[in-house]
Amino acid sequence: MGGYDYDVAWRDVYGDIQRHGPAHYHLCRIVKRLLAGIDYASVLDVGCGPGHNYSLLTKEGAVARFDGIDVSERALREARQHFPGRFVQADVQREHLDGCWELVFCSLVLEHLPDDEAAIRHLRKMAGRYLLVTSIVGDFERYRPWELSQGHVRNYRAGELEEKLVAAGFHVVKALYWGFPFYSPLVRTLQNFSTVGTGAYSLGTRLLAAGLRWIYYLNSSRRGDMVFILAQTEHA
Repeated sequence: MGGYDYDVAWRDVYGDIQRHGPAHYHLCRIVKRLLAGIDYASVLDVGCGPGHNYSLLTKEGAVARFDGIDVSERALREARQHFPGRFVQADVQREHLDGCWELVFCSLVLEHLPDDEAAIRHLRKMAGRYLLVTSIVGDFERYRPWELSQGHVRNYRAGELEEKLVAAGFHVVKALYWGFPFYSPLVRTLQNFSTVGTGAYSLGTRLLAAGLRWIYYLNSSRRGDMVFILAQTEHA
């Protein structure tokens, strides 16, 4: 995956972004809203990391079957220590697990993958009813320093990811764009010049993140650099 070391990234880069990052807080808020409208009895988290999506995706334990895959063995070891389920090291560009899950969740992964179309085909093989995917859109060059620090290889143009999902056999139920203007372009531009928001958060960074969390409620849910797509298979 482009030579990026995801074991190191989970240790030194992503850190508290998942726990305290304001964009991730709102990502979870929007995902929770989308999940409330569908029923599913099993879920596979593709790019599960250390399992931070467990409560969100199982609706606080109401969904009994939860499994995850990731390329980082370091992250998977942590997931296995804290959450039930099967956690498998795999690169979704090259392989898929046997079996189907009623929901496949793939959040902030595809922008990391050189062969995203192969990954989407593998997602389709594992999705029994629904796919919920999130990713990043916008001008990659505009945010290049930040994107590279996160291991990204692309940003999608508006509508591009929907087209790729349809080509792989999905039906797009809903696509939502979020983040304008405070996340994108304001904070995303500032991220090019700062490492604040990566690694372990200091007290000051946590306070800043808490403030941005409230400000981000003012972001548009129709425009921005974060895309949320709920799709179905033809069998759903």
